[in-house]
Amino acid sequence: MIGRMTRELGAGDTYGEFRIRTVLRKFRHAWVYEVDAPGHDAPLALKLSLEPVQSEEEARRALREVAVLGTLTNPHVVSVHDSGMGPDEHWYILMEHLQGAPLHQWHDFDLPLPAADAVGFIHQACLGLAEVHSVGIVHRDLTPERLWVGPDRTLKILDFSSARSWGAEATGDNVTVGTVLTGTPQYTAPEQMFAPELTPAADVYALGQILYELLSGHSPFHPDEPWSAARARLADDPAAWFRAHAQTPPTPITGHPACAELPTRLVELVHRCLDKDPSKRHPNAAALANDLGWILHHELGAARAAILNSVSPEGVLGFHLLLPGSHRVGFGPGFDVTLGPEGALLVAVIEWAGPPKPAEIVPAEDTPVLVNGQPAPGRTPLASNDEVLVHRHTLRLSYPPGQS
Repeated sequence: MIGRMTRELGAGDTYGEFRIRTVLRKFRHAWVYEVDAPGHDAPLALKLSLEPVQSEEEARRALREVAVLGTLTNPHVVSVHDSGMGPDEHWYILMEHLQGAPLHQWHDFDLPLPAADAVGFIHQACLGLAEVHSVGIVHRDLTPERLWVGPDRTLKILDFSSARSWGAEATGDNVTVGTVLTGTPQYTAPEQMFAPELTPAADVYALGQILYELLSGHSPFHPDEPWSAARARLADDPAAWFRAHAQTPPTPITGHPACAELPTRLVELVHRCLDKDPSKRHPNAAALANDLGWILHHELGAARAAILNSVSPEGVLGFHLLLPGSHRVGFGPGFDVTLGPEGALLVAVIEWAGPPKPAEIVPAEDTPVLVNGQPAPGRTPLASNDEVLVHRHTLRLSYPPGQS
């Protein structure tokens, strides 16, 4: 512990009822420690602010992250066990302790990653963000450092301290930015520099840039030097990154030797994500996830499709090809799985990362869903041929051979 105000802890120190094992990660406003916590057999992660809360904005930043993470159920977002304010007015969040490494340490960004792996990781990030976007939140600061890869290659999103509402008042804090710029310069969407309000398309931009880097080993705006060299050269020049995002067209990804043979649809997707105009990008992470799932299955042969069969109360049969992604189920036009032509009613979301993981069904608000005759209280995994009953329609999911 050093300094009069700053709280930096080391192995053997305690904070309240938590005993510090080691420092895991260091962010600008907080450090993350591996800790022993009462009531938990395994170590957890404690995110503790470096400074005590001294202003309303600092309190709101802490409360934002707690408010966002406390509502999420997706396995691709870090889960929270507890949160609060210590007696010394430092805020803390007690989270699951993740094994593995951040994406930029798991993979050397100077080297191209095989397309199926690169697309697969960004697809998982999209599944985590799909739930975030659906409740009216934009992350605003997605970077390789905030994408965590576990030993089983499951990817989770970290650090929601910059997140803001963009629709419903999920955090009670609108995403209006005025002249205050939030985000890491290397991944800041153009509209974050001047638009009065952001949408999930800002997160799509950041994911598109990370995907470009994974595939090519280069930044979209500095094609003649490796990824790490561009980052090091411009580490103290954020304005150069902001100018590039606002004014410089991304170098066509096929100009890099490792990307010359990428599928056309993947090339078009990457450049769509990097469009300067947010209205021309995918509108949210769910839409991007579904396009990436299509590419994984049809272009890269890295994912197999499941079959979702539906039976209406009148006995009408439905057949839906379910690729890895986030699929909205409802009545009326505009849904990924339409149970009937009339109405405009969302009844559930089915999310699937692809084999060997099971798909999960998330009931819409105030919509009863039964799985094998039992109410689904929230996110529920689906085994092959589980009977799902929603609005008197019966659904059954059949996985590819080899997955139960």
